[in-house]
Amino acid sequence: MPDVDGLVWHYTDGPGLISILTNDVLWATASGFLNDQQEVGLGLGLLRRRLSEVAGSGDPFYAQLQRRLDEATPRQGPSAGTFFILSASTHWDSLAMWRCYGGAGESYAIGLDATSPLQVLADADHDLGGTVVRQREWDPVRYEPAAQRQLIDAVLEGLPDATHDLEAWAVSHGRPAMPSGIPELGTPIGDLMDDVEQALLLIKHQGFLDEREARHSTVLYRREGEPAPVGVVRYRATAYGVAPYVWLTGAGDGGGPTTTTPGRLPVRAVAISPSPNGAAAEESLADLLASTGHADVEVGRSRIPFRG
Repeated sequence: MPDVDGLVWHYTDGPGLISILTNDVLWATASGFLNDQQEVGLGLGLLRRRLSEVAGSGDPFYAQLQRRLDEATPRQGPSAGTFFILSASTHWDSLAMWRCYGGAGESYAIGLDATSPLQVLADADHDLGGTVVRQREWDPVRYEPAAQRQLIDAVLEGLPDATHDLEAWAVSHGRPAMPSGIPELGTPIGDLMDDVEQALLLIKHQGFLDEREARHSTVLYRREGEPAPVGVVRYRATAYGVAPYVWLTGAGDGGGPTTTTPGRLPVRAVAISPSPNGAAAEESLADLLASTGHADVEVGRSRIPFRG
């Protein structure tokens, strides 16, 4: 693959590739049903421990914040229906990814333009209710403890200013200083949650380092006790249980977090796993791409001499 700058690579098997290209839909799965048992929870644990250290230094602000975090957030982390993650790799030809995610036969890595936005594809009669949908664009995962600590510290350093702005906004709008319902909040809480979400979503156990993961995240904020929005969250059976997930498609001109019309996914290249089929594999893939409106997409084969 001579030109791979700016792409992230979503690994999948043959049926997955055909479905993605035919329907222009990718699946983002709830964080509690991914291969890392500590998804989101690891970042939350690190945040709690670091906050405890800072609060123990005698700063009353952080001591109060620690109490509020303990009261507001379950120890095991947010509910399974909060964070939905679409995973990819920053490398197009990773043996670890071919073996773990591609399947037993010939498999594929779909090169997606990381700068192109995605939207949640919802049913025409969907109902968000009081749910707020937030999208986080592609970002690399942090595996090393030093990088994770840097991410956590950046969050904590920005909290005093963010909290001051939030409380000033709340007072000016006649709201409680620390409102409990995120859907009612404006820009200040959005900025604050950006930082916190980054720490929770981008920290992963270093045992997964070989994946070199980047991820696109969809966050659904619901009031306590409110069900998942109908026509937005879907469900499928997995080895880990019934997994909630959302459909993602290419962003259209309308903007906003959801759409009811599939948009063209930003597929720029497709790589084939180590394959015994040689040129025939490339030819058939090129035909599939042309038949689904992706004739201009580059095709390449793995350079790894792996027999599988």
